[in-house]
Amino acid sequence: MFNIKKGTIFPTDFYCVNIFDREENEKYKNFLIDYSKKFLGKVRSNRGGWQSDTNLWNQEVFKPLLEKTTSIAQTIVTDISNEQPKMVIRSMWGNINPKGGMNFTHIHPSGWMSGVYYIQLPEKNDVITFEDPRPARMMDFQRSCLVKDEYFSQRVKVGDLLLFPSWLPHFVLPNTSDENRISISFNIELLV
Repeated sequence: MFNIKKGTIFPTDFYCVNIFDREENEKYKNFLIDYSKKFLGKVRSNRGGWQSDTNLWNQEVFKPLLEKTTSIAQTIVTDISNEQPKMVIRSMWGNINPKGGMNFTHIHPSGWMSGVYYIQLPEKNDVITFEDPRPARMMDFQRSCLVKDEYFSQRVKVGDLLLFPSWLPHFVLPNTSDENRISISFNIELLV
Protein backbone atom coordinates (compact mmCIF):
# COMPACT_ATOMS: atom_id res chain seq x y z
CA MET A 1 0.00 0.00 0.00
CA PHE A 2 0.98 3.61 -0.47
CA ASN A 3 1.31 6.08 2.37
CA ILE A 4 -0.90 8.85 0.94
CA LYS A 5 -0.87 12.14 2.82
CA LYS A 6 -3.71 14.55 2.27
CA GLY A 7 -3.46 18.28 2.76
CA THR A 8 -5.96 21.11 2.49
CA ILE A 9 -5.08 24.43 0.89
CA PHE A 10 -6.97 27.70 0.70
CA PRO A 11 -9.79 26.82 3.10
CA THR A 12 -12.61 29.35 3.50
CA ASP A 13 -14.16 29.81 6.93
CA PHE A 14 -17.63 31.11 7.65
CA TYR A 15 -19.40 31.54 10.96
CA CYS A 16 -23.00 31.17 12.09
CA VAL A 17 -24.38 32.08 15.50
CA ASN A 18 -27.97 32.49 16.60
CA ILE A 19 -28.48 35.82 18.39
CA PHE A 20 -32.29 35.81 18.31
CA ASP A 21 -34.07 38.14 20.69
CA ARG A 22 -37.83 38.27 20.02
CA GLU A 23 -38.26 41.92 20.97
CA GLU A 24 -35.25 43.12 18.96
CA ASN A 25 -36.21 41.00 15.97
CA GLU A 26 -39.73 42.45 15.93
CA LYS A 27 -38.32 46.00 16.08
CA TYR A 28 -35.99 45.26 13.14
CA LYS A 29 -38.83 43.78 11.12
CA ASN A 30 -41.25 46.65 11.81
CA PHE A 31 -38.58 49.26 11.08
CA LEU A 32 -37.71 47.71 7.69
CA ILE A 33 -41.34 47.29 6.65
CA ASP A 34 -42.11 50.93 7.55
CA TYR A 35 -38.89 52.14 5.93
CA SER A 36 -39.67 50.26 2.71
CA LYS A 37 -43.00 52.12 2.46
CA LYS A 38 -41.27 55.51 2.79
CA PHE A 39 -38.21 55.05 0.58
CA LEU A 40 -37.71 53.56 -2.86
CA GLY A 41 -35.50 50.51 -2.89
CA LYS A 42 -32.05 50.34 -4.45
CA VAL A 43 -31.18 47.85 -7.18
CA ARG A 44 -27.87 46.09 -6.62
CA SER A 45 -27.74 42.28 -6.59
CA ASN A 46 -31.45 42.12 -5.81
CA ARG A 47 -34.15 41.43 -8.38
CA GLY A 48 -37.85 41.56 -7.61
CA GLY A 49 -37.30 42.73 -4.05
CA TRP A 50 -36.60 45.84 -2.02
CA GLN A 51 -33.19 46.85 -0.67
CA SER A 52 -32.55 49.94 1.47
CA ASP A 53 -29.70 52.38 1.24
CA THR A 54 -26.52 51.29 3.07
CA ASN A 55 -26.84 53.75 5.97
CA LEU A 56 -28.91 51.67 8.41
CA TRP A 57 -25.89 51.44 10.72
CA ASN A 58 -26.72 54.92 11.98
CA GLN A 59 -30.29 54.01 13.02
CA GLU A 60 -30.68 53.62 16.79
CA VAL A 61 -32.94 50.58 16.42
CA PHE A 62 -30.02 48.52 15.05
CA LYS A 63 -27.57 49.37 17.86
CA PRO A 64 -28.01 45.95 19.60
CA LEU A 65 -27.33 44.15 16.31
CA LEU A 66 -24.21 46.24 15.69
CA GLU A 67 -22.90 45.59 19.21
CA LYS A 68 -23.45 41.83 19.01
CA THR A 69 -21.96 41.62 15.53
CA THR A 70 -18.87 43.62 16.47
CA SER A 71 -18.32 41.49 19.57
CA ILE A 72 -18.61 38.26 17.58
CA ALA A 73 -16.30 39.57 14.85
CA GLN A 74 -13.74 40.57 17.49
CA THR A 75 -13.84 37.01 18.86
CA ILE A 76 -13.20 35.70 15.34
CA VAL A 77 -10.22 38.05 14.92
CA THR A 78 -8.79 36.89 18.25
CA ASP A 79 -9.08 33.30 17.06
CA ILE A 80 -7.22 33.86 13.79
CA SER A 81 -4.65 36.55 14.64
CA ASN A 82 -2.60 38.13 17.40
CA GLU A 83 -3.49 41.55 15.98
CA GLN A 84 -6.47 43.38 17.45
CA PRO A 85 -7.46 45.96 14.83
CA LYS A 86 -10.40 48.25 15.34
CA MET A 87 -13.40 47.45 13.20
CA VAL A 88 -16.39 49.38 12.00
CA ILE A 89 -19.66 48.71 10.21
CA ARG A 90 -20.29 51.62 7.84
CA SER A 91 -22.38 49.74 5.33
CA MET A 92 -25.62 48.07 6.46
CA TRP A 93 -28.85 47.60 4.51
CA GLY A 94 -32.20 45.89 4.73
CA ASN A 95 -33.56 43.32 2.29
CA ILE A 96 -37.20 42.42 1.72
CA ASN A 97 -37.79 39.74 -0.88
CA PRO A 98 -41.45 39.04 -1.68
CA LYS A 99 -42.48 36.06 -3.78
CA GLY A 100 -40.03 35.87 -6.72
CA GLY A 101 -37.50 38.22 -5.08
CA MET A 102 -33.89 37.03 -5.17
CA ASN A 103 -30.23 38.09 -5.16
CA PHE A 104 -27.94 36.98 -7.99
CA THR A 105 -24.30 35.98 -7.43
CA HIS A 106 -22.31 38.85 -5.97
CA ILE A 107 -19.52 39.81 -3.58
CA HIS A 108 -19.15 42.74 -1.16
CA PRO A 109 -16.07 44.70 -2.27
CA SER A 110 -16.00 47.18 0.63
CA GLY A 111 -15.46 44.84 3.55
CA TRP A 112 -13.19 42.40 5.30
CA MET A 113 -16.10 40.27 6.41
CA SER A 114 -19.73 40.48 5.41
CA GLY A 115 -22.79 39.18 7.11
CA VAL A 116 -26.50 38.62 7.09
CA TYR A 117 -28.92 38.64 10.01
CA TYR A 118 -32.15 36.74 9.30
CA ILE A 119 -35.32 38.44 10.54
CA GLN A 120 -38.05 36.48 8.73
CA LEU A 121 -37.71 33.29 6.69
CA PRO A 122 -40.64 31.65 4.97
CA GLU A 123 -40.74 27.87 5.07
CA LYS A 124 -38.45 26.24 2.46
CA ASN A 125 -36.81 29.62 1.71
CA ASP A 126 -34.02 29.34 4.26
CA VAL A 127 -30.88 28.87 2.15
CA ILE A 128 -27.96 31.07 1.10
CA THR A 129 -25.61 29.55 -1.46
CA PHE A 130 -21.87 30.21 -1.75
CA GLU A 131 -19.88 29.67 -4.92
CA ASP A 132 -16.32 28.36 -5.03
CA PRO A 133 -14.29 31.57 -5.50
CA ARG A 134 -11.49 29.92 -7.49
CA PRO A 135 -12.23 30.72 -11.17
CA ALA A 136 -10.31 27.69 -12.42
CA ARG A 137 -12.50 25.37 -10.28
CA MET A 138 -15.51 26.21 -12.40
CA MET A 139 -13.61 24.93 -15.45
CA ASP A 140 -12.76 21.59 -13.86
CA PHE A 141 -15.46 19.54 -15.55
CA GLN A 142 -13.74 16.23 -14.83
CA ARG A 143 -13.81 16.84 -11.06
CA SER A 144 -17.45 17.86 -11.39
CA CYS A 145 -18.19 14.37 -12.68
CA LEU A 146 -16.84 12.98 -9.42
CA VAL A 147 -17.73 15.59 -6.81
CA LYS A 148 -20.39 18.29 -6.82
CA ASP A 149 -18.61 20.91 -4.73
CA GLU A 150 -18.78 24.05 -6.85
CA TYR A 151 -21.51 25.38 -4.57
CA PHE A 152 -22.22 25.18 -0.86
CA SER A 153 -25.72 25.82 0.47
CA GLN A 154 -26.15 26.90 4.07
CA ARG A 155 -29.51 26.53 5.77
CA VAL A 156 -30.31 29.36 8.17
CA LYS A 157 -33.06 30.15 10.64
CA VAL A 158 -34.58 33.28 12.10
CA GLY A 159 -32.08 34.94 14.43
CA ASP A 160 -29.01 33.51 12.70
CA LEU A 161 -26.11 35.84 12.12
CA LEU A 162 -23.99 34.50 9.27
CA LEU A 163 -20.49 35.93 8.74
CA PHE A 164 -18.25 35.18 5.74
CA PRO A 165 -15.35 36.73 3.80
CA SER A 166 -16.57 39.70 1.75
CA TRP A 167 -14.89 38.31 -1.37
CA LEU A 168 -16.86 35.05 -1.26
CA PRO A 169 -19.45 34.91 -4.09
CA HIS A 170 -22.96 34.12 -2.87
CA PHE A 171 -26.58 34.27 -3.97
CA VAL A 172 -30.15 33.65 -2.80
CA LEU A 173 -32.68 31.83 -4.96
CA PRO A 174 -36.11 33.36 -5.65
CA ASN A 175 -38.53 33.36 -2.73
CA THR A 176 -41.24 30.80 -3.52
CA SER A 177 -43.51 31.80 -0.64
CA ASP A 178 -46.24 34.43 -0.35
CA GLU A 179 -44.50 35.54 2.87
CA ASN A 180 -41.64 38.07 2.67
CA ARG A 181 -38.07 36.96 3.31
CA ILE A 182 -36.48 39.74 5.44
CA SER A 183 -32.84 40.19 6.38
CA ILE A 184 -30.19 42.77 7.15
CA SER A 185 -26.82 42.64 5.38
CA PHE A 186 -23.65 44.49 6.28
CA ASN A 187 -19.90 44.79 5.76
CA ILE A 188 -17.30 44.87 8.52
CA GLU A 189 -14.22 46.95 7.76
CA LEU A 190 -10.92 46.64 9.63
CA LEU A 191 -9.21 49.92 10.44
CA VAL A 192 -5.60 48.96 9.79
